[in-house]
Amino acid sequence: MRRGTNLPWVGDYNQAVVLDGIRRHPGTSRTELAAATGLTLQTVSNIVRRLLDRGLVQEGVPAGARGSLAPARTRAGGKPRTALSVRPGQALAVGVQFEREHVDAVLLDLSGELLASVREQLPDPTGPAASVRPAVGHATHAVRRLVDGSGCADAVLGVGVAAPGPIDFTGPVRSSAINLPGWRGVAIADLLAASTGLPVLVENDATAAAVGDLWRSPRVGRSFLYLHVGAGIGGGVVVRDEVLRGESGNAGEVGHVVVEPDGPACSCGARGCLEAVAAPVAVVRRYGERVGAAAARAAGLRLAEHTVLDDHDRLELLARGGDAVADEELARAAGAVARAVLGVVNVVDVSEVVLGGGGLRRTGERVREAVRRGLGVAMTREVHPVTVRSGEAGELAGALGAASAVLHEALSSTWTGVHVPDREIVISPVAPVH
Repeated sequence: MRRGTNLPWVGDYNQAVVLDGIRRHPGTSRTELAAATGLTLQTVSNIVRRLLDRGLVQEGVPAGARGSLAPARTRAGGKPRTALSVRPGQALAVGVQFEREHVDAVLLDLSGELLASVREQLPDPTGPAASVRPAVGHATHAVRRLVDGSGCADAVLGVGVAAPGPIDFTGPVRSSAINLPGWRGVAIADLLAASTGLPVLVENDATAAAVGDLWRSPRVGRSFLYLHVGAGIGGGVVVRDEVLRGESGNAGEVGHVVVEPDGPACSCGARGCLEAVAAPVAVVRRYGERVGAAAARAAGLRLAEHTVLDDHDRLELLARGGDAVADEELARAAGAVARAVLGVVNVVDVSEVVLGGGGLRRTGERVREAVRRGLGVAMTREVHPVTVRSGEAGELAGALGAASAVLHEALSSTWTGVHVPDREIVISPVAPVH
């Protein structure tokens, strides 16, 4: 658990520390919180009273909850300590994740429980401008479906957006996702705030996935790399529970680490980047080039802009069925991922690699094994092991992380979000984008 401080001017931070402790460890007591955070019992008691008054925390533990900070004990005289837990349904957030062929949205509560999710399929884009308009419109529709269906719209604190980078956070938050056609300088936060009437927080999709994995884990002090494979490849780095964001908030662009200096041109302008070698779109393209479009379609690939992930899944099935070209291309991609991951692990010294995203639906085990083998020569191998696992959130990792980021910011009293115009908002299934 994070440590608090007893200085009076950091009360908001202390509130976040205490609330996070209760959230991660349902059943913990005020005394246990004080011991774990370094705060005085009086400070903890005051914070807990405020959280009880706000309806965010309750006395008692929901059935089946686990994870208190210390074994149950009793006070002098045998009176049991009062267990604390968050109140479900009292603070909600929506998370939205943009992919090339669809928009995912989730509704998350403070306990980390996924309450609902929806997927809006996007049409195959016919031009650069067309790709932004339907994406934002369908995202707006997805948010409305979740909020209206929740039965407690007033408890929704805001919308978190997971978008591929790079993202410009210096003014109105703008995404120039190089993996999404037409996305150049899209003021995504303002657009969604205006169309939904809710505050909006934007996060790099891979960083959001890392935040979500961190938020939903009861463990503390974690250091890990989250490798997110979707339309492109990105990374989120966490060191001792702190997310590394970098100078401009775009840290973790693992997809643009050069793994083949003489490799194919990348959309970023360099050559041989991990994305250009190992992203699903690159693998599918190379397979089609090697066997020919007709043979690829005969093998079950559709070779369309919006079917990249499905085609990538199909390649893994073909490889398992004996298709040597599919196996070679997937092996090349997995090896490239392993080389990039080894470099990151050697630089930031993490003890865990988490793999997630829609691009690993079928190839996850192949990539996991390649990464595990590659880490056999990690510089820290004799100091500590580096585990490799698949993320539990799967394809929804970015959306869950974006919603988690909203809850984290809102409940640490630092949440301002994006200004929402003081006017009636009309939401349609496909909202106009200017």
